Parts: sequence; C-alpha cells; structure tokens
Amino acid sequence: MGVVKNRGFTLIELLVVLVITGIALGVAVVQLMPDDRATLREEAQRLALLLENAGMEARASGRPLAWSAENDGYRFWKKNDYGDWVGLDDDAIFRPRSLPAGLHIAEVSVEAQALKPGAQMPLSAWSFAPPFSIRMHGEHASANIAGSSTGAVSARLDGESSDAKTN
Repeated sequence: MGVVKNRGFTLIELLVVLVITGIALGVAVVQLMPDDRATLREEAQRLALLLENAGMEARASGRPLAWSAENDGYRFWKKNDYGDWVGLDDDAIFRPRSLPAGLHIAEVSVEAQALKPGAQMPLSAWSFAPPFSIRMHGEHASANIAGSSTGAVSARLDGESSDAKTN
C-alpha cells in the first residue's frame, strides 16, 4: 500500500496569498483615484499656460484679448471689428472651460485690485498685461496663478516652494 499525500494548501499559505492580494488591490485603488492636489495642480498649470499664450497671441496679432472667470470656469474674449468683446467659443485653444467638480476660482486681482466675478481681465496687444493673481481652490488645497509685468505666468500650490515652479 502506498502512502496518500494530501495535495492542498495550508492555512498559512492561503493567508499569505490573501494579504498579498489585498495589498495589491489597495495600491491599485489608490493609483486609480484622482488626487485633489494633483487635479488642482493640473488645472492651475493649464490656466497659467493658456494665459501666457493668450498674452503672446494678443501681442503677435495686434488684437487685444481678455479673460474672465466665473466660480466654476473661465473663458477668453476678443474684440470684434466694432470694438465689442465677443467670447472665443469656437476656438480650439481658447475655448470656454469648466473646472472639474470640487475646484473653483475664488479670487482674481489685477494690480492688487480685486475683480468681480465675470469681469474681464484685459491682455493688451501692445504691452504686457499688468501683474495679476488668481486663486483657485480645491477641497484640500489652494493654488495661486500669478502673472508678472514681463508676461510670464506661473502656477503653484500653497505650501510648495517657489523653486517648484509649475510653468
């Protein structure tokens, strides 16, 4: 008579596999869930680049542009042939944009003077825009988008060092 061996897994082996599977799933879920700070950083960087490019576009074309913000989004404007501001609704780059859920523009100031929501911030065709600051808030973080008198625009999250420029 031969000896019959059980071919199964021990309780310890099953527990080790379950622990490893749980850790792997936890890491995957964390990687797939968007981080509020990362989303805020991305949106602040996008706005900084758009504002910098809009300023360059205004100077290159000789036609002034403007930017305005509402609580949950922003848009760009141009002057038409009659001198009226019209929204750039069909423009591929400067189209109106809505912010992701949980983000909003809290404050806009030009030369340290607060702009009312919806008011336009001009981007001159003949000179650089005056210094401006835009505060964007998320649930757990805030960002500042700052434009200098040289036309450079930068974005950074609160608490990041100034040498951690995002633009």
